[in-house]
Amino acid sequence: MIMQIATHEERMHVRHQRQLRKRPFYRKDLLIIIVGLTISISAFTTPASTAFAQDRQALALQFPHVFVFQGPSIKKVALTFDDGPDDRYTPQILAILKREHVPATFFVLGIHVQKYPNMIVRIKNEGHAIGNHSYDHDNLQKASPWHILWEVERTDRLLKKTAHVSTRWFRAPYGNVTVSLLRQLGKRGYQVVNWSVDSQDWRSLSAKQVLQNTLPAVAPGSIILMHCAGNPKEILTGTVQALPELIHTLRARGYAFVTIPDLFTPHTTTVHAKW
Repeated sequence: MIMQIATHEERMHVRHQRQLRKRPFYRKDLLIIIVGLTISISAFTTPASTAFAQDRQALALQFPHVFVFQGPSIKKVALTFDDGPDDRYTPQILAILKREHVPATFFVLGIHVQKYPNMIVRIKNEGHAIGNHSYDHDNLQKASPWHILWEVERTDRLLKKTAHVSTRWFRAPYGNVTVSLLRQLGKRGYQVVNWSVDSQDWRSLSAKQVLQNTLPAVAPGSIILMHCAGNPKEILTGTVQALPELIHTLRARGYAFVTIPDLFTPHTTTVHAKW
Protein backbone atom coordinates (compact mmCIF):
# COMPACT_ATOMS: atom_id res chain seq x y z
CA MET A 1 0.00 0.00 0.00
CA ILE A 2 2.83 2.41 0.83
CA MET A 3 4.47 1.75 -2.51
CA GLN A 4 1.20 2.30 -4.40
CA ILE A 5 0.56 5.65 -2.70
CA ALA A 6 4.09 6.83 -3.30
CA THR A 7 3.94 5.76 -6.94
CA HIS A 8 0.63 7.58 -7.44
CA GLU A 9 2.03 10.75 -5.94
CA GLU A 10 5.07 10.57 -8.15
CA ARG A 11 2.88 10.02 -11.21
CA MET A 12 0.81 13.10 -10.37
CA HIS A 13 3.98 15.10 -9.96
CA VAL A 14 5.31 13.91 -13.33
CA ARG A 15 2.04 14.73 -15.10
CA HIS A 16 2.13 18.22 -13.62
CA GLN A 17 5.70 18.74 -14.78
CA ARG A 18 4.89 17.48 -18.26
CA GLN A 19 2.07 19.97 -18.55
CA LEU A 20 4.40 22.79 -17.58
CA ARG A 21 7.50 21.79 -19.53
CA LYS A 22 6.39 19.25 -22.13
CA ARG A 23 9.59 17.28 -21.45
CA PRO A 24 9.33 13.50 -22.24
CA PHE A 25 12.38 12.39 -20.27
CA TYR A 26 10.42 12.46 -17.01
CA ARG A 27 9.28 8.91 -17.69
CA LYS A 28 12.83 7.81 -17.03
CA ASP A 29 12.87 9.74 -13.76
CA LEU A 30 9.69 8.03 -12.66
CA LEU A 31 11.12 4.61 -13.42
CA ILE A 32 14.18 5.37 -11.30
CA ILE A 33 11.96 6.47 -8.42
CA ILE A 34 9.85 3.31 -8.60
CA VAL A 35 12.90 1.05 -8.71
CA GLY A 36 14.39 2.88 -5.73
CA LEU A 37 11.20 2.47 -3.75
CA THR A 38 11.09 -1.23 -4.57
CA ILE A 39 14.66 -1.77 -3.38
CA SER A 40 14.03 0.16 -0.17
CA ILE A 41 10.87 -1.80 0.62
CA SER A 42 12.54 -5.15 -0.10
CA ALA A 43 15.32 -4.24 2.31
CA PHE A 44 12.78 -3.75 5.09
CA THR A 45 11.04 -7.04 4.29
CA THR A 46 14.19 -9.20 4.43
CA PRO A 47 13.72 -11.72 7.27
CA ALA A 48 15.53 -10.56 10.40
CA SER A 49 16.85 -14.05 11.09
CA THR A 50 18.52 -14.16 7.67
CA ALA A 51 20.14 -10.77 8.16
CA PHE A 52 21.30 -11.79 11.63
CA ALA A 53 22.83 -15.01 10.33
CA GLN A 54 24.67 -13.18 7.56
CA ASP A 55 26.00 -10.53 9.93
CA ARG A 56 27.04 -13.16 12.46
CA GLN A 57 28.97 -15.16 9.86
CA ALA A 58 30.65 -12.05 8.53
CA LEU A 59 31.72 -10.96 12.01
CA ALA A 60 33.09 -14.42 12.79
CA LEU A 61 35.21 -14.27 9.63
CA GLN A 62 36.37 -10.73 10.37
CA PHE A 63 37.18 -11.44 14.03
CA PRO A 64 38.09 -15.16 14.15
CA HIS A 65 39.94 -14.83 17.45
CA VAL A 66 37.33 -12.66 19.16
CA PHE A 67 33.83 -13.70 18.07
CA VAL A 68 32.27 -17.18 17.99
CA PHE A 69 28.75 -18.56 17.73
CA GLN A 70 29.45 -22.18 16.83
CA GLY A 71 32.00 -24.68 18.08
CA PRO A 72 34.16 -27.11 16.10
CA SER A 73 32.33 -29.73 14.06
CA ILE A 74 32.71 -32.48 16.63
CA LYS A 75 30.11 -34.25 18.75
CA LYS A 76 30.23 -31.78 21.59
CA VAL A 77 27.60 -29.25 22.61
CA ALA A 78 27.61 -26.45 25.15
CA LEU A 79 24.59 -25.62 27.27
CA THR A 80 24.61 -21.92 28.15
CA PHE A 81 22.32 -20.12 30.58
CA ASP A 82 21.89 -16.35 30.50
CA ASP A 83 20.63 -13.57 32.79
CA GLY A 84 21.26 -15.25 36.12
CA PRO A 85 21.65 -16.08 38.75
CA ASP A 86 18.47 -15.95 40.77
CA ASP A 87 17.09 -17.89 43.71
CA ARG A 88 14.15 -19.46 41.87
CA TYR A 89 15.18 -21.13 38.60
CA THR A 90 18.97 -21.22 38.92
CA PRO A 91 18.95 -23.64 41.90
CA GLN A 92 16.59 -26.00 40.05
CA ILE A 93 18.77 -25.97 36.94
CA LEU A 94 21.92 -26.53 38.98
CA ALA A 95 20.30 -29.50 40.73
CA ILE A 96 19.48 -31.13 37.38
CA LEU A 97 22.95 -30.50 35.98
CA LYS A 98 24.53 -31.96 39.10
CA ARG A 99 22.31 -35.04 39.00
CA GLU A 100 23.07 -35.60 35.31
CA HIS A 101 26.78 -34.79 35.65
CA VAL A 102 26.58 -32.12 32.96
CA PRO A 103 28.77 -29.00 32.99
CA ALA A 104 27.35 -25.78 31.59
CA THR A 105 28.28 -22.15 31.11
CA PHE A 106 26.44 -19.38 32.94
CA PHE A 107 26.60 -15.88 31.45
CA VAL A 108 25.72 -13.79 34.46
CA LEU A 109 24.66 -10.21 35.08
CA GLY A 110 26.64 -8.10 37.50
CA ILE A 111 23.50 -6.82 39.16
CA HIS A 112 22.52 -10.42 39.96
CA VAL A 113 26.02 -11.28 41.11
CA GLN A 114 25.55 -8.58 43.74
CA LYS A 115 22.11 -9.84 44.71
CA TYR A 116 22.86 -13.58 44.80
CA PRO A 117 26.56 -13.97 45.67
CA ASN A 118 26.09 -17.42 47.21
CA MET A 119 24.62 -18.69 43.95
CA ILE A 120 27.68 -17.53 42.00
CA VAL A 121 29.89 -19.41 44.44
CA ARG A 122 27.72 -22.49 44.00
CA ILE A 123 27.94 -22.29 40.19
CA LYS A 124 31.70 -22.14 40.44
CA ASN A 125 32.03 -24.89 43.07
CA GLU A 126 29.87 -27.28 41.06
CA GLY A 127 32.26 -27.12 38.13
CA HIS A 128 30.47 -24.81 35.73
CA ALA A 129 32.06 -22.06 33.65
CA ILE A 130 31.08 -18.45 34.24
CA GLY A 131 30.88 -15.76 31.59
CA ASN A 132 30.23 -12.03 31.71
CA HIS A 133 26.82 -10.87 30.40
CA SER A 134 27.18 -7.15 31.25
CA TYR A 135 26.08 -5.46 34.45
CA ASP A 136 22.39 -4.74 33.87
CA HIS A 137 21.53 -6.20 30.44
CA ASP A 138 21.70 -2.89 28.65
CA ASN A 139 21.61 -2.94 24.85
CA LEU A 140 25.24 -2.28 23.95
CA GLN A 141 24.63 -1.96 20.22
CA LYS A 142 24.37 1.82 20.44
CA ALA A 143 26.33 2.31 23.64
CA SER A 144 29.43 4.45 23.81
CA PRO A 145 32.82 2.75 24.18
CA TRP A 146 33.00 4.11 27.72
CA HIS A 147 29.64 2.59 28.67
CA ILE A 148 30.48 -0.80 27.13
CA LEU A 149 33.68 -0.91 29.15
CA TRP A 150 31.84 0.10 32.32
CA GLU A 151 29.27 -2.70 31.87
CA VAL A 152 31.93 -5.35 31.31
CA GLU A 153 34.54 -4.28 33.83
CA ARG A 154 32.09 -3.67 36.66
CA THR A 155 30.75 -7.20 36.32
CA ASP A 156 34.27 -8.53 36.07
CA ARG A 157 35.21 -6.84 39.35
CA LEU A 158 32.12 -8.24 41.07
CA LEU A 159 32.93 -11.78 39.91
CA LYS A 160 36.47 -11.48 41.25
CA LYS A 161 35.27 -10.08 44.55
CA THR A 162 32.42 -12.56 45.02
CA ALA A 163 33.86 -15.86 43.80
CA HIS A 164 37.47 -15.12 42.78
CA VAL A 165 36.44 -15.76 39.18
CA SER A 166 38.24 -14.14 36.28
CA THR A 167 36.62 -14.76 32.92
CA ARG A 168 37.48 -13.80 29.38
CA TRP A 169 34.16 -15.01 28.00
CA PHE A 170 31.54 -12.38 27.25
CA ARG A 171 28.03 -12.52 25.80
CA ALA A 172 26.39 -9.27 24.78
CA PRO A 173 22.79 -8.72 25.87
CA TYR A 174 20.39 -9.79 23.11
CA GLY A 175 23.40 -11.10 21.22
CA ASN A 176 23.90 -7.59 19.81
CA VAL A 177 27.50 -7.30 18.68
CA THR A 178 29.10 -4.63 16.55
CA VAL A 179 32.49 -4.16 14.95
CA SER A 180 33.24 -1.46 17.52
CA LEU A 181 32.36 -3.73 20.45
CA LEU A 182 34.44 -6.62 19.09
CA ARG A 183 37.46 -4.41 18.52
CA GLN A 184 37.19 -2.89 21.97
CA LEU A 185 36.77 -6.17 23.86
CA GLY A 186 39.19 -8.04 21.63
CA LYS A 187 41.96 -5.64 22.62
CA ARG A 188 41.25 -6.55 26.25
CA GLY A 189 41.44 -10.27 25.66
CA TYR A 190 37.74 -11.13 25.70
CA GLN A 191 36.12 -13.83 23.60
CA VAL A 192 32.59 -12.78 22.60
CA VAL A 193 30.20 -15.73 22.43
CA ASN A 194 26.81 -15.87 20.74
CA TRP A 195 24.89 -19.08 20.02
CA SER A 196 23.81 -21.36 17.19
CA VAL A 197 20.67 -22.84 18.81
CA ASP A 198 18.05 -20.62 20.42
CA SER A 199 15.54 -22.29 22.75
CA GLN A 200 13.55 -19.01 22.97
CA ASP A 201 12.66 -20.08 26.50
CA TRP A 202 12.52 -16.44 27.65
CA ARG A 203 9.10 -16.34 25.98
CA SER A 204 7.74 -18.40 28.91
CA LEU A 205 7.38 -21.49 26.75
CA SER A 206 6.27 -24.96 27.78
CA ALA A 207 8.79 -27.79 28.02
CA LYS A 208 7.47 -29.20 24.74
CA GLN A 209 8.02 -25.90 22.96
CA VAL A 210 11.53 -25.53 24.36
CA LEU A 211 12.42 -29.00 23.08
CA GLN A 212 10.85 -28.30 19.69
CA ASN A 213 12.95 -25.17 19.31
CA THR A 214 16.13 -26.89 20.43
CA LEU A 215 16.49 -30.55 19.48
CA PRO A 216 16.00 -30.29 15.69
CA ALA A 217 18.59 -27.51 15.47
CA VAL A 218 21.41 -29.20 17.39
CA ALA A 219 24.47 -30.20 15.38
CA PRO A 220 28.10 -30.97 16.24
CA GLY A 221 29.59 -27.98 18.00
CA SER A 222 26.28 -26.32 18.84
CA ILE A 223 26.06 -23.60 21.45
CA ILE A 224 22.60 -23.75 22.99
CA LEU A 225 21.02 -20.63 24.43
CA MET A 226 18.78 -21.02 27.48
CA HIS A 227 18.05 -18.89 30.54
CA CYS A 228 18.29 -19.46 34.27
CA ALA A 229 16.70 -16.16 35.30
CA GLY A 230 14.83 -13.23 33.83
CA ASN A 231 12.43 -10.44 34.61
CA PRO A 232 9.43 -11.21 36.85
CA LYS A 233 7.19 -11.78 33.83
CA GLU A 234 9.40 -14.53 32.39
CA ILE A 235 8.33 -18.00 33.46
CA LEU A 236 11.13 -20.51 33.00
CA THR A 237 9.33 -23.56 34.33
CA GLY A 238 9.39 -24.96 30.79
CA THR A 239 13.18 -24.69 30.75
CA VAL A 240 13.52 -26.61 34.01
CA GLN A 241 11.10 -29.30 32.87
CA ALA A 242 12.68 -29.66 29.42
CA LEU A 243 16.28 -29.87 30.60
CA PRO A 244 16.42 -33.56 31.64
CA GLU A 245 14.88 -34.75 28.36
CA LEU A 246 17.15 -32.46 26.38
CA ILE A 247 20.19 -33.93 28.11
CA HIS A 248 19.06 -37.54 27.74
CA THR A 249 18.13 -37.14 24.08
CA LEU A 250 21.38 -35.49 23.07
CA ARG A 251 23.43 -38.00 25.03
CA ALA A 252 21.59 -40.82 23.27
CA ARG A 253 22.60 -39.20 19.98
CA GLY A 254 26.22 -39.41 21.04
CA TYR A 255 26.85 -35.85 22.13
CA ALA A 256 29.17 -34.84 24.95
CA PHE A 257 28.38 -31.84 27.12
CA VAL A 258 31.16 -29.33 27.68
CA THR A 259 31.59 -25.78 28.88
CA ILE A 260 32.35 -22.96 26.47
CA PRO A 261 36.06 -22.93 27.47
CA ASP A 262 36.27 -26.68 26.87
CA LEU A 263 34.43 -26.45 23.54
CA PHE A 264 37.16 -24.20 22.20
CA THR A 265 40.11 -25.88 23.90
CA PRO A 266 41.77 -28.60 21.80
CA HIS A 267 42.18 -32.06 23.26
CA THR A 268 40.07 -31.33 26.32
CA THR A 269 38.39 -34.14 28.26
CA THR A 270 34.65 -34.08 27.63
CA VAL A 271 32.01 -34.90 30.19
CA HIS A 272 29.04 -37.09 29.27
CA ALA A 273 25.75 -37.04 31.08
CA LYS A 274 25.05 -40.30 32.82
CA TRP A 275 21.94 -42.42 32.72
